[in-house]
Formats: sequence, C-alpha cells, structure tokens
Amino acid sequence: MSTFAQRLESVMKEKNMRQHELCKLTGISKSFISSYLAGRFAPKADKLAAISRALGVSEGWLMGYENSVKYCYGSENVAKIPVKDSSGKVSAHLPVVYTSADHANKLTFYICSDGNNFPGIKTGDRVLVEKCADFEDENHIYAIRKDGKITFRRPRFNGEVLVLSGENTAPTIYLDDYHSEIIVIGKVLEIRREMKQEVQIDERGY
Repeated sequence: MSTFAQRLESVMKEKNMRQHELCKLTGISKSFISSYLAGRFAPKADKLAAISRALGVSEGWLMGYENSVKYCYGSENVAKIPVKDSSGKVSAHLPVVYTSADHANKLTFYICSDGNNFPGIKTGDRVLVEKCADFEDENHIYAIRKDGKITFRRPRFNGEVLVLSGENTAPTIYLDDYHSEIIVIGKVLEIRREMKQEVQIDERGY
C-alpha cells in the first residue's frame, strides 16, 4: 500500500470520517476515494488539494514528503471553540482544526472538574467533546451530565445493563434505563492540559 493510501486511511480513522463524508466534503466520487484508499493510484493536484483541505492536513504530509508538517492551521480551517465550566458558562475559546462548519458547530471544550479518569484526564484539563445523541461505541470516553454535573465515562454494554466506568477507581455507574438518569453530551476527541512551570528556589531564596 502506498504512503498516501496509508496516511489517508489513518487520518480518516483519526477523524472518524467515512468515505461518503469525504466525498461530500471534496466533491470527489466514491470510486475515486476507494481507489485512493486501495493504493491503486494517487490523486491529481486539484483532488489532493481538496482532500487536504477537508481533512485539515498538509498535501506534503499526505504524499509522504519528508519534513512536511501533518496539520494545516490556516485561518480557513481553524475555529475558535468555546470552553465551558461545570455550570455551562463559557469562560474562554480555544482554536481547533475542523473539517467543515457543521463539524465545528458540534465541538465544545469542557473543563474537567473531577478525577475519575486520572491520569488520562486530570482536573482542570480542557476536554474537546463532539456532540452526539447517544453512546456510539465502547472505544471512546464520553462526556455525560449526571445530577447536574459533567463527568467523563467509558460505556460498556453488559446485556441489558449499561456500565459506565472511569479510567481509574472512580465509582462505576450501572444503569438499566440510563436515559432517565443521565444525558449524553458527546464523545471525547482531545484533551488539552496546561503545563505549569515549576520554579526552583535555591538555599539563598532566589
């Protein structure tokens, strides 16, 4: 398989994008996209440009050129996504590369206020969440609202019982009819953490 085919497949999986969605964003037929993914041939310049814009990655990276950056951060595909605290109030905005305006409208950062997923998600982390109506699979952590508070859990279906677990020793939630108990906000795509610089003071107090 060509480098282009491998990278196209990897970034589509990373963004959870299906072939028909990429076709819609680029105007390229499904037969061409299938051929690209199978490594039969590489796209011409105009189609390569359309694919790179839709995925938010550089043409050079897609083609496997050395010293090429993966993500493109041009103003045309970067949105300022709101950051919400535990009460739902917007406290700031952070930049995010998006694939379409519709995609950007589904994104929100939430400030983690619990330690249920330490060290993967720490208190104070900005967690990027893509809106969805229900749990879609067991491969993602989801943001949920329970008792008026936002927390993060990984779902697992055990027969008719839904099990929601944290990544550490946080209490596991078992629900027979979870729709009456919680609200699914969306799935976690990214975690951003502020790195605090530690200041060392010597014996003289400097």
